[in-house]
Amino acid sequence: MILTKYSTNKKLNKVLKHIEGELLELGMDEVKHYYNEPSFKSEPDYNLAQYGNLTVYYDDVRKIYADYKSFKNYSDGKIWNIYKQQVGYITRQLMTGVK
Repeated sequence: MILTKYSTNKKLNKVLKHIEGELLELGMDEVKHYYNEPSFKSEPDYNLAQYGNLTVYYDDVRKIYADYKSFKNYSDGKIWNIYKQQVGYITRQLMTGVK
């Protein structure tokens, strides 16, 4: 298990570590497949979340961000977009140095 510290912000680091755990549970081979797929390069999450491989229900994604009080006012779509961007960020971090 990699579990890198991604941020000095405790709330953000908790979210990013959760996403990392989901990706590692999915398996690095599968993550690498999505990451290297040319048609997925334009997607913020490399389609890892959008194709149902990670947390997919809005209520479950909201729970990941439960520590963020301001997110209670965000629409499901806005939170989903933030989640996809962070899935993409962690995917890129995991793929750094992976052939």
